[in-house]
Amino acid sequence: MRYIIIGNQGSDAGYWVLDGNGLHHVGGWGVEQLREVSAALNIMREATRLKTPGLAEAATKVVTEFLSKQLSSHVKEAGTQGVVILA
Repeated sequence: MRYIIIGNQGSDAGYWVLDGNGLHHVGGWGVEQLREVSAALNIMREATRLKTPGLAEAATKVVTEFLSKQLSSHVKEAGTQGVVILA
């Protein structure tokens, strides 16, 4: 199992990978892009609180497409099995 941790957005704007070999930093993600990814993940998190049928799905449709593109472009582990992304 690998965990992708998206957190602090400093000058390197990368993410961390926690796997069987420890915790490793992967840099090279643009700061502004990473801020948008973090905001999109917050939208997904908040959408889970919506109770109106279909509203959460509608609210997250475009966000899900954006996140899929961003994660598959920047997180090499995103397409592998057994990966959990934490933000």
